[in-house]
Amino acid sequence: MRINYDAKELLALQEKINKLNPVDLAEQLVELPEAESVIWIKLLNKDLLADGFALLPKKHKIRIMESLSDEKMMILVKELDEDELVDTLQELPANIVRRIMTRFVDEERRPIINQLLGYPKDSVGSIMSVDFLFVKNTVSPSEAIERILKSNLDANRLEQIWVTDESLILIGYVHLADLLRNKENEINSFLCPIVASVYATDDQEVVAKIAHKYNLAEIPVTDSEGRLIGFVPAEWAIEIMYEEYEEDLANIHGITESSPDEAYWEKSSFQIAKDRTMWLIICLLTATFTGFVIQKYEAVLATSVILTAYIPMLMDSGGNAGTQSSTTIITALYSGEVNYKEIFKVIFKEFKIGIIAGVALVIVNMFRMLFLDGVSLQVNLTVSITLLLTIVLSKIMGGILPLIAEKIKIDPTIMAGPLITTIVDTFVLLVYFEVASSLLGI
Repeated sequence: MRINYDAKELLALQEKINKLNPVDLAEQLVELPEAESVIWIKLLNKDLLADGFALLPKKHKIRIMESLSDEKMMILVKELDEDELVDTLQELPANIVRRIMTRFVDEERRPIINQLLGYPKDSVGSIMSVDFLFVKNTVSPSEAIERILKSNLDANRLEQIWVTDESLILIGYVHLADLLRNKENEINSFLCPIVASVYATDDQEVVAKIAHKYNLAEIPVTDSEGRLIGFVPAEWAIEIMYEEYEEDLANIHGITESSPDEAYWEKSSFQIAKDRTMWLIICLLTATFTGFVIQKYEAVLATSVILTAYIPMLMDSGGNAGTQSSTTIITALYSGEVNYKEIFKVIFKEFKIGIIAGVALVIVNMFRMLFLDGVSLQVNLTVSITLLLTIVLSKIMGGILPLIAEKIKIDPTIMAGPLITTIVDTFVLLVYFEVASSLLGI
């Protein structure tokens, strides 16, 4: 990228970059060298600057904030919505936050910003928008339309108008199109009722679940008395779902993301290794239990060495079966289909699934061992019975561990990866050697 431009080239660049979509602009700013990005920032119009800036990762927000002139900083802070400004402030160092709050946030906005900053980082209150329009259900559609025409909110924030009663308790919403079509009717006649709402102190993941379950365009945020204090648009809920998906995927595969906003190529090898190594160490230590089990049953293995050949197959089958169940239950937990109160139903269902899947695997395995391995009937039965018990137990454990985690306020996805595999491995070996001891008379 070039850094030195003449006047004509700057005008051409300004015209080009101000036609970019905010998402594309954010991607370009991330890839540009620092000196080049400063030039781009100076050439952007205020609306595109605010929209593109809001989409940048934390590292690049800090870089741009530190490079902005006071005039450009004032424009940026003024154009950012309260929720976007709060998101940005939560990611910035304390010295930059103090500078922005004291020098660039006007006195009218400061109380709202301070209130939003008071909410926990991943709470609904920290992401909700407070820029909304509401009307009382006693006004006429014509009066509501007049209020809309006088509003300075963005057009996409006026497609759905919130409706309260005389006590300002939220009772529903109306669409702009319905107001235009029903000017002679009362608002109550075409009012859409509130099917779900959230509190500002709720975890932001609740918003994503509600948006998915009820297919809502906007999710209202109310206080304890039901008064509207903000809302979360559906597109933000989608972003939350994506962030939660990335976090859950990392947990499932035993990765602790210390810097989730940074891309793969932006992280150092040391940082990535640190994120991955902790769970590897935990799994290494917990695998000690499987070592203890093998040591305890050394006599069984010494008497029938052929049993050793089937340990990897049994452990892999158990781990895979458990992970399948835990992933299914975690998905059901996320969508609200199941909860801890239904744990016994889950156990019974996973038991039936385990029996069906286990019998199918046993049939295939018995023929495989009979025709390919040529082992004795006793060894065949030992491995096959263990395989059936392994699948059943793994399915049940994979089903109940996420529910238990949810009950004790632990992220259920932690149970879906290396941890459940290690637990299942220990159970598999115990079952295997006990069955072998009984059937082979060792």
